Amino acid sequence: MRRLSVAVSALLAGALLVPQGAAAQPSARKPSWKNVTGSAFKTAGTLLAAAAVNKKTAFAINENGRPFHWNGKKWTVKKGAGKFRPTAMAAAGPNRAWAVGMSGVTPVAIYWNGKTWKKVAYPGANLGPIALPIVPFSLSAAPDGTVYSVAGLNSKNDGASVVRRWDGGKFVNVDVPPAAGASLTAVAVRGAKDVWLAGTTTANGTQAVATVVRLVDGRWKAVKAPGGDWGVIGQAHNIIQDLAVTGPDKVWAIRAQNGGGLLRWNGTKWTEAGTPLISHYALTPDGGSGAWTIPSPGSGGKSSLYLHWTGKWTNVKGPQRKADTQIHDLVRVPGTKQVIAVGGVAAKNKRLPVIEIYR
Repeated sequence: MRRLSVAVSALLAGALLVPQGAAAQPSARKPSWKNVTGSAFKTAGTLLAAAAVNKKTAFAINENGRPFHWNGKKWTVKKGAGKFRPTAMAAAGPNRAWAVGMSGVTPVAIYWNGKTWKKVAYPGANLGPIALPIVPFSLSAAPDGTVYSVAGLNSKNDGASVVRRWDGGKFVNVDVPPAAGASLTAVAVRGAKDVWLAGTTTANGTQAVATVVRLVDGRWKAVKAPGGDWGVIGQAHNIIQDLAVTGPDKVWAIRAQNGGGLLRWNGTKWTEAGTPLISHYALTPDGGSGAWTIPSPGSGGKSSLYLHWTGKWTNVKGPQRKADTQIHDLVRVPGTKQVIAVGGVAAKNKRLPVIEIYR
């Protein structure tokens, strides 16, 4: 994950990501999902991850590791740092962004310094005499430059996991004692003194139960996790898929098992709202009291499908297209209720990038 807050001038209040060639919509008009157009979307490759800084800066990255950049006026395609398949993206400001993923069996991390993307170190897991390859699952950054990532040896709830922190030039290992033995799958960062990790551990060797750990003022502490048996370890849906922090006592998580659930932490306890889908793929708060989530890519057919929680679930369709559309990630623009979603659409023998915006 990849959400952060940067002050935004009131002069820019209506300017974000207006589809090229279209006028800004009147503020009284009901918000909806809109297609974003531009020459950048002729570059082949589905967009897999995104990060937003403010109305003038956002990032996305395609399945080949090719970065996209929003400068407040248009999306452009940037030179990457080698071919890889990204799994997550985050940004701390216009001149600080990261993406992680895999090239074959090797973990990859790249960093944006405001001018170029370059590859940076993301070590494997040192278990015994050898360093084993790991898969980065999640990535999150805060405006103060604090960046964390979690990665695992196997699937998302079947095997050991590691925690990595950005030290200013590379990702380094972080020891998290309360999470020993857990399969961590998601991270959310609010700042250097407030970091959340979530995943599952085993209750009896086979059954998955939730685990949540929080860094508070330099100390890692276990947080009471959502209760209950989450099913068999190793099943792809029995996990915390995504995590978001919007305040000191405002944490959102999405889990995907037996219908799924939207989890909310209020500083004292977790509450859960059942969801109409088994497999949820990404989560972002909506800037109010609710949240957006998406099903597994491909669920929408020729138009994307979103689920919006506002005390009840509403299915919301995206723009209609001529071919199969898949949305892979979504992120709220800090300081607004606007949400960016990225994915791809079928086009002959390839897939082209898609960006949609809710505004």
